[in-house]
Amino acid sequence: MTQFTKSNSSEILKKYLDSHGIKNKYLAEKMGIPPSTLSYYLNGHGKFTVDFAFAVSSALGISPEIFLDKSYKKLVTNKRGD
Repeated sequence: MTQFTKSNSSEILKKYLDSHGIKNKYLAEKMGIPPSTLSYYLNGHGKFTVDFAFAVSSALGISPEIFLDKSYKKLVTNKRGD
């Protein structure tokens, strides 16, 4: 099965939160999930799915592309016919 998120998505998110001074608790609240669930993903225990990437991106107001692999971008482009 193809993984559409980058293998280091958890690290990318950690660095983003640190560099922007965003607390895990704040992001978890914005996402509507318990902080322990977010920690599970940040520590690499949970699979960083496309849905999770979009949820994080929506809560932070950023593009999900920082978490998405080229294979996902190619799939979307092919479906649109670009």
